[in-house]
Amino acid sequence: MNPVKYSASAIDMLRSEARIVCVLGPADFGGLARIKERLGRLASAGPAARLGLRVDSSSRKWDYRPDLVCDDVTEIAAATRYDVSDRLAELSRSASTEVPVRARLAGEYLLLDLSHGLSDAVLPIELFAFLADPAESPELPAWATARTVRCPLPRAVASWMIHNPMKVVDVLYGKFFRSPHAGGSTAQGATAGAPIDESRIPWTRSPAVVAATSSAGATKSLREWRDANLPDVSVTSILSAAVASAFRARGIATSNSAAFLFDCRRYLRGTDGVVLGNFAVGIDFDGVDLTDANDVHRNVTHAIDKGRPLAAGALSALMYLRTRASLPVIATDSAPTSTRANLTFSDVGRLRQLESIAWTDDPSRRSFYPLSEPSFPDTIVVTSMHLRDTFHVSASFHDNFFDRDIVQSAMDLAMKDPVALLSA
Repeated sequence: MNPVKYSASAIDMLRSEARIVCVLGPADFGGLARIKERLGRLASAGPAARLGLRVDSSSRKWDYRPDLVCDDVTEIAAATRYDVSDRLAELSRSASTEVPVRARLAGEYLLLDLSHGLSDAVLPIELFAFLADPAESPELPAWATARTVRCPLPRAVASWMIHNPMKVVDVLYGKFFRSPHAGGSTAQGATAGAPIDESRIPWTRSPAVVAATSSAGATKSLREWRDANLPDVSVTSILSAAVASAFRARGIATSNSAAFLFDCRRYLRGTDGVVLGNFAVGIDFDGVDLTDANDVHRNVTHAIDKGRPLAAGALSALMYLRTRASLPVIATDSAPTSTRANLTFSDVGRLRQLESIAWTDDPSRRSFYPLSEPSFPDTIVVTSMHLRDTFHVSASFHDNFFDRDIVQSAMDLAMKDPVALLSA
């Protein structure tokens, strides 16, 4: 019997050769057998739940084979919080586009490697929440059985144009992409500011990740400081500025170009149905002072107001429809001789789904972060989020270009006291 076919969107196809590699722990996952059982139940919920799809970068017609979801789900030696990032890097380096889902249970840590064609950050977060649910036999989560929006981009663009007719004029006259506060757009959030006129040397990928966690109560303290000092600025902008300041304090020069990742689901409010596929888009900004939270906030809010994430998504989709080519995981085989960093920021927000799972340690020792491999050697991808009253931040980079200890030191500094960094 021929398998059921699923039609992938253009944005899914663009991401179909990339991976989402992430880890969560320490938590009680109930053993490998329970993980496989829950993965099987999710995959069998139907192709709209996406976990049972066989991603194919050469065709938009993907097979639905839920029976294969656990083909590469295994148990490995137990990890600790001191070596789990190395395990994540090993998993990233061995990833294959032939396997949509891989999982490694390492004691109280679970490592996941998913095809980026399946989804953006939404799917792994929801997946971890179900796999670490402390209930003996939890019901399938609502997202696995809900009606899904398979191709959300046309609906979001049409809705935005109807509600913002005057801003459409900006698009037509070329003001959409080049504003006083914002630069161009990119189809992938890890490609900002790639230098083209420097001397270069041969280079190959070497993905790595480091992470840091704030002290308990940091979320409340930072909001109180924000309300007193920068009441019109988002916490995300403040954290981004603190991270950029920490990099510079540790001797890593940063460019005045940066990329920010936007979740376009914000433009679908009121829509009946959930979006499990890819709907996050990266946008480049030029001439922004990343250590100035006001400047970061001004650029980001201007882009959201003008609908630039939707425009970037539309351009990405059109690019795929014209070329039928997915985005390369690595976009170059050479590196600049200088070590100036181009930063990409992705804020996942508050992870309510993970607040009540079976954690086995206190908040300051919990870990959830991705290894978001940059396409260029001189890019560092910074991912931030918060769980209850703690901030979590990670930096993905190539450790044959940036020194791992220095990047770790910068992340630790940013999480230790972001207010002090900004005040200085």
